[in-house]
Amino acid sequence: MSRLVRGLSLTALVLAMAGCASAPAPEASPPSKQSSLEAAYGALDRADTSVVVAVSLDGAPPSVREFGALQEDGVPAETTLVDIGSITKTVTAVAVSKLIDQSVVRLDETLAEIFPGVPEDKSRITVEQLLTHSGGLTESVGDDFEQIDRDELLRRAFASPLIELPGTRYAYSNVGYSILAAIIEVRSGRSYEDYLRDEVLAPTGVGGIGYLSEYADERSIRSASGESVLAASWGEHDVSWNLVGNGGLVTTAPTFVRFLQELTSGRLLSASALDRLQQPHIAEDDAGSSFYGYGLVVQDVPDLGRIYWHDGGNDVFSAEWSLYADHGDVIFTAGVDAAPGESAAGAAASVLREHLYGASG
Repeated sequence: MSRLVRGLSLTALVLAMAGCASAPAPEASPPSKQSSLEAAYGALDRADTSVVVAVSLDGAPPSVREFGALQEDGVPAETTLVDIGSITKTVTAVAVSKLIDQSVVRLDETLAEIFPGVPEDKSRITVEQLLTHSGGLTESVGDDFEQIDRDELLRRAFASPLIELPGTRYAYSNVGYSILAAIIEVRSGRSYEDYLRDEVLAPTGVGGIGYLSEYADERSIRSASGESVLAASWGEHDVSWNLVGNGGLVTTAPTFVRFLQELTSGRLLSASALDRLQQPHIAEDDAGSSFYGYGLVVQDVPDLGRIYWHDGGNDVFSAEWSLYADHGDVIFTAGVDAAPGESAAGAAASVLREHLYGASG
């Protein structure tokens, strides 16, 4: 489940905002956030893109709306189940951080300390390197639809060639996050979903993020051809280990906003664990225009401050979240892509950013 590469990304936003930082301030008073949000909703309505959005301004409960074909499916926006794609990595990183808080896993712990029979070239890859995509692992070892179990995923991962020397460079890896999911299971003695539900979400009252245990076909978002997440994302069966931990989780838009609010409030993790999660650990490109933390991207934007975000998609569904730390705002979008390579969620997020912050991209 790859993270989307968008033409109008938050990286482009950084550059755009830097370029206009010296522009004179307008004389007129700026519109309120709420009126700007309503204007954005009007633009999304005219665009007729099939998306559900949840927007929390200044820490308030989210405003949730649907647009395009989703308005006509009979499922309320608040209960529509969406595939969050590679945003799953955010959730997995939080779960691993919880294990670290519980002293069950160490950030510097190596694969050889956790699994038997790890080949020499991967034996010293650490948990932190997996979290930051710096373990040197390949992006994937199979198709999302292929039914493989945890042991087969690990066998393939350990047999695959490294693409970078571990610890040297950023190299986005779905495999690395599935290995993290396996670490969660091995060290907790529970399934990935059970640990997520019982240890991460339940203590704060957040629920409704998972795979088949949280899935209801009658509430699923539908592809342009009418396929549910079960069919279009998972291949008509429970999720494959080519996806577990790195992609394909389902939830609702307001549930994910609440998850982010609970996370940043410090109610999911210790203060030190949250700080580590949100640190810009490794540059995603040579220019240093964005950095990866643990399961999230970190960017500093002129006039907007620090933004944390992640996106994902599978050429059928897309999703994106962004948290404007200096404003207390959270934006979540998920939608149905009109064509491969397009992101309905990314396009909707761009409209919301433009109206709320006067920034395109």
